[in-house]
Amino acid sequence: MTRVDDEVSVSVRARGLERWAWAGGIVFVVALVTEVVIAVGVKGTQNDSAPKIAALLDEHHQRLIAIACVSIVYVVGFVIYLTRLDDLLREARGRPRFLSSWVLIGGVLFVALHGVSDIGITGLVGAKVASYSAADDPGLSYTLYLLTYALESVGDVFASLFMLAAGLLVIQTRVLPRWLGWVAILASPFLFLQAFGLGGVIGSFGLVLDLIGFLLVLIFVLVSSIILLSRAHSATDAAPRTA
Repeated sequence: MTRVDDEVSVSVRARGLERWAWAGGIVFVVALVTEVVIAVGVKGTQNDSAPKIAALLDEHHQRLIAIACVSIVYVVGFVIYLTRLDDLLREARGRPRFLSSWVLIGGVLFVALHGVSDIGITGLVGAKVASYSAADDPGLSYTLYLLTYALESVGDVFASLFMLAAGLLVIQTRVLPRWLGWVAILASPFLFLQAFGLGGVIGSFGLVLDLIGFLLVLIFVLVSSIILLSRAHSATDAAPRTA
């Protein structure tokens, strides 16, 4: 096999890895939607009393553990997607710029804070705290439950930076359809403003704004993943084969 053949083979394998990286975005969306479906069964809200929340969390402690396990999948999926998206946007611009840093930093803090909430706190409550709190200290589960709202609200502030920067870069570089860039930009103010209601803890408007912004995030990640996965697949198929 010649040196050229080696280089071509390496290039084909690299494109294959890129293809799987884009699949991480699809995994993120599917796992997150699955988590939401599981969480619906708890039927608690941030406005419920401490005893009611403690009783609900104890009753559905296995559901909480399931949420934590599924969340591990979405965290990993998003990080894989994010690193490839950051590479793509930096390459398209020719050299690193501060907007690209917003994409990476905002995305990492967004998923990290959601992970602490959905994996760490929710898993802890489901595994240990819920049964104790329901019997002896309802305020403990109540506090941890509201803390998940607070952490995710802070995470979504960083998501507003991620989405704004990604949207602007998509429009500038045209690596994705321009309308998808506008979807990302549109999500940014919703994700930012929800923090003034702490995702629903301070005011119910925060939860409404957060839900709208988060839906737009899912649309952006899912559609961009499908488009880029398709491109990577086509590029791999079109690459010359070696003997």
